[in-house]
Amino acid sequence: MSSINVTINQINTTTTVLVTVLSFFSFVFGAIGLTLNILVFRRPFLRREPCAVYFFWSTCYSLLVVFVIMPVRILSDGYNIDISTYNIVICKTEVFLFHVIRTISCWLIVLASIDRYFNSSTKAQIRRMSSLKVARIATASISILIIILYSPIIIYYDITYSTNGSGNIVPKCNSREDINRSFDVFWFLILYSLLPSLLMVLFSFLTIMNLRRHRQIVPRDLGNNLVVRRTDTQFLRMLIAQVFVIIVSTLPFCIVQIYGWYTANLAKNVLRLAVDNLIYRVTGTIPYFAHISSFYMYTLTRTIFREELFKIIKRCCHPN
Repeated sequence: MSSINVTINQINTTTTVLVTVLSFFSFVFGAIGLTLNILVFRRPFLRREPCAVYFFWSTCYSLLVVFVIMPVRILSDGYNIDISTYNIVICKTEVFLFHVIRTISCWLIVLASIDRYFNSSTKAQIRRMSSLKVARIATASISILIIILYSPIIIYYDITYSTNGSGNIVPKCNSREDINRSFDVFWFLILYSLLPSLLMVLFSFLTIMNLRRHRQIVPRDLGNNLVVRRTDTQFLRMLIAQVFVIIVSTLPFCIVQIYGWYTANLAKNVLRLAVDNLIYRVTGTIPYFAHISSFYMYTLTRTIFREELFKIIKRCCHPN
């Protein structure tokens, strides 16, 4: 066996090990953290907060990422068992659900950042937009909109054949034509990473400006106002932490997606295919952290979240 073949085998083995370990780590910590998120956000105190509604439903969609997307990806990337290549219906359904679930989860965080902007406004008309009724309507509306925007996937995705990291021709669930593949890449970049990230940063900045303006208007010696500002500030802290994780987690994979689209028609040797496969599959697992890390970010950044969590733990340990 030549040294190049040995190198390729080592790269492919490293790819499988890294993807399996990262995916398993994400699955375990995601399942634990997101389940605790659900319990905390259903506490009576938080159920009255419109922002908590967005966090709750974002957690629900992230749970689908953990229990639906991750097991399928672990089988595909870690053990080469890709169920999307068995049947055209499975291919279309799997890709459609994978895109929709992850995107809705991120856009609900965008809505949470917009809600914080409404809630922190000095104008009463804008503050009224931060309500439970608006939160429920907005959650349902963004879910339906994302489903509609990704519906073309059902049409142009099919089972095609491509070269894997070992240089073998294998079936793959992918876009049928290059133009559709290019549209799919950029639509994914805009809808899943770039646009949500920009909107999160924008409304987080506007919220900070509103809070500074609010401090200049509202007297500091009113106890009730101090409690309100404390709650708003902690929600904003949770939001900024979540925004940071989403941006850091999704951008590397987006960059790799652009690279893959740009070099799709280039002739590549087996070694380069193995390296590209390593980069693509490892960066493909990083976006999972945008969905599994929310509980740990909330616990670190918000006192009220920790207080409600401790109440749940105490109730479990001492039910009487």
